[in-house]
Amino acid sequence: MNALALKAPEPANEDLRTEAAAERAVRDISERFGKLGLEITDISGRIGDVTRQLEGQAQGLHRVVTAVDQVARANRSIQQAAEGAQTTASVVKVGLERVTGAVKLGLNAAQSDIEALSQGAQSISEALAQAVADAHQVRASSDAIQSIAREIQLLSINAGVEAARSGAAGRGFAVIAAAVKHLAEQTREATVLSARQLDALVKSVDLLASRSDENASTARRASEESRSISHQLGELDSFGRSVVDLIRDIDAISNPTRENAVAFAKAGEDLKELVEGVDQSSENLERATQRSDSLVAISEGILGAIAASGVRTAQSELIATAIETAATIGGLFEQALERGELSLADLFDERYQPTPGTDPVQYLTRFVPLCDRVLPPIQEALLASNRRIVFCAAVDRNGLLPTHNRKYSQPQGPDPVWNNANCRNRRIFDDRTGLAAARNRKPFLLQTYRRDMGGGAFLVMEDLSAPIMVNGRHWGGFRFGLSV
Repeated sequence: MNALALKAPEPANEDLRTEAAAERAVRDISERFGKLGLEITDISGRIGDVTRQLEGQAQGLHRVVTAVDQVARANRSIQQAAEGAQTTASVVKVGLERVTGAVKLGLNAAQSDIEALSQGAQSISEALAQAVADAHQVRASSDAIQSIAREIQLLSINAGVEAARSGAAGRGFAVIAAAVKHLAEQTREATVLSARQLDALVKSVDLLASRSDENASTARRASEESRSISHQLGELDSFGRSVVDLIRDIDAISNPTRENAVAFAKAGEDLKELVEGVDQSSENLERATQRSDSLVAISEGILGAIAASGVRTAQSELIATAIETAATIGGLFEQALERGELSLADLFDERYQPTPGTDPVQYLTRFVPLCDRVLPPIQEALLASNRRIVFCAAVDRNGLLPTHNRKYSQPQGPDPVWNNANCRNRRIFDDRTGLAAARNRKPFLLQTYRRDMGGGAFLVMEDLSAPIMVNGRHWGGFRFGLSV
């Protein structure tokens, strides 16, 4: 009986051992799911990074394809222009040869005529010069005749005087004197008229000689200019030879350009196939990211269910702290409303005012001053209480984090990357994790995520949050960022 009595409690002890073993198993499963969630989160984040990189590369490839198409079109245009230039140059060459030949024939004939004209003008000029000299000699002879006529006239006058003195004996002499006088007058009148005509002739001959000299000079200049034109025609022949060389050069350019156009067209087709492959890979990665996010959500749901079951896990104490802190903050907000420090509309203000000159952008609302007064003592004490807590802060339902831990609330500087890591207060965090924590109304929410630290650096963390309620109205949530 005593032996049986001692053995009776064994089933109860066995139940206790079974329950303890089950609890240990659940905790072990919880830890394993936690690690699984972290790994999936990291993988999902890396897939997202690769997806974004592929999207960027795809965009770059699209730009390259566009550029290749443009270059191909440009090559075709160059090829067409080269062929057109070659045709034009050939036409110009033929035209130059035809025109140059015709001009040479005409110029040779004109040169002969100009030389003959020049020689004729020179001969005429010489003849006119001789005529001018002869006219001047005739003018001198006319002047001599006029002088003789004047002497004869004087002689006739003297003879008339002598005849008058001689009376009847001088009548015959008077008749002769009268005849001589009449002859002298006629001679004088004829020589005067001849002198006038001769003066006019001399002037005309002088003018003609002057014009003949000008014509001779013009003929000489024309002859010289024709020789210059002949020289220029020689240069035109040289230009024609240059056109022939140009045709050969254009042909040398046209063939490689044609080959280049074919090569670029082939490269464009290859690039288009590559872009299609990259786009398909990007779509596949996007679907993989969505599947990974679904796995993360399942893992988070299992962890939450285990934590809510009452089984103590590594997160149980922090979950209780998060729920308690969220309730404390909600109570502080309610007290501020009761004291009239701000209105309900102020506390739920959603008109986020950007702070000028901030990068990343920081925002102000009417409830930020209250948060700056009441939240730091709570948040700083929690941050110092557990080494796993990387940060802890309250956020409104849209992800605005008004008051951060002091270490993350530095004044902004000129470097946006440094600002992103060290100036995280008054920022809106509306990523998947941030919005889920801000809008969650369940007692708590446990998530895994990659925290963007700026400069391409990420940190895999757990996010534990609990809702903040104010007079039964959901204000936001209190978040813990936990290291793993």
